[in-house]
Amino acid sequence: MFGENVKITEKAKNYLIKKGKLQVVVEIPEHRLNGESVIVPIPEIFAKKPRNPERFQKVAVEGIDVFISNTLDLPTNDVVIDLDSFLGIKILNISGFKANE
Repeated sequence: MFGENVKITEKAKNYLIKKGKLQVVVEIPEHRLNGESVIVPIPEIFAKKPRNPERFQKVAVEGIDVFISNTLDLPTNDVVIDLDSFLGIKILNISGFKANE
């Protein structure tokens, strides 16, 4: 079944519930610099609803809806959503994706 290897840590789940963000998006964002578009092939995670849900596959993980972009290949190993903290700022991160060479 798609997405059964997607996991979320307890601290990430509690943070999202506390903030009232029950949807997260995993995608490769497009960055713009002086009118130029740059795509860095590193998946990032955002605590938001997707603008175009049809471009994502939805996986429910412990009460959190995880929307994974159709442009990403989900690896066979575990993909883990976690929460880091830097100078008191909470940052969601995702691990388990491998760079394509």
